[in-house]
Amino acid sequence: MENVDKIKKAIITFLILNFGLSSIFYYLMGSVGNVAAGGGLYVALLMYCPAAAAIITSLIFYRSIRDFGWKPGKVKYLALGYAIPLIIATISYGMFWIFTTGTFTGKFPPYNMAYFVLVGTFTTIIGGVLGEEIGWRGFLVPQMAKITSFTKLAFITGIIWALWHFPLIIFANYNAGAPLWYSLPVFTVFVIGLSFILAWLRLKSGSIWPAVLLHASSNLFVQSLFDPLTKQTGITRYIVGETGMLFGALLLVVAFIFWWMRDKLPDNRIDKSE
Repeated sequence: MENVDKIKKAIITFLILNFGLSSIFYYLMGSVGNVAAGGGLYVALLMYCPAAAAIITSLIFYRSIRDFGWKPGKVKYLALGYAIPLIIATISYGMFWIFTTGTFTGKFPPYNMAYFVLVGTFTTIIGGVLGEEIGWRGFLVPQMAKITSFTKLAFITGIIWALWHFPLIIFANYNAGAPLWYSLPVFTVFVIGLSFILAWLRLKSGSIWPAVLLHASSNLFVQSLFDPLTKQTGITRYIVGETGMLFGALLLVVAFIFWWMRDKLPDNRIDKSE
């Protein structure tokens, strides 16, 4: 049986390494105020900092990275992960287009949708999503699941994940378009809600790939499809997208459903009283 102190030390080591490595790229992007600095290379490398920290930590403490959930798991969880962001985006943006006339631009990708979905998903995964998910859901979530409840681990990992993004929002132009006093708390709630869904899929499936597909689907469809299809008016960023109240409200409903299904997850805690 693993030692609780060892697990806590591994988690702390991961966080120190992750934020330490990430600070290099926070500086490089923050110094010019643009996440596209370095031709997009800096943000891609930033997204692989969680993976690097997770691999180094696992090799130090466990001499292995086999517990990251490399197997694909059941197809139903892969499909569910990919579908959730698309469903939420379709409903929220669709309602916005209907009730706010003139906001649908019709600017679809300049190539067929099959190409957009297949190539876009692959490049989004390789371009950084995989790096994040190896760290957050491949390492951190399973480690937290050994020492605390699902509710606590999903909330705590969501807070950490949100904080990891804060330098990009504050010092660069990630989620530009809404003031900081609004975008920071709303984005934090969005990420915490998403964390509940991602953590549930990771623990239930035993695989990181449903989480990878959900994360990739969210980035691809929201940022590269629905945002270009939507005219940026004075209220757009407040209603839809990653800082949108409607998008966030629907996400929280889905997150609540997954939280409600927490009893269907395996109990991996070392101390069952926790």
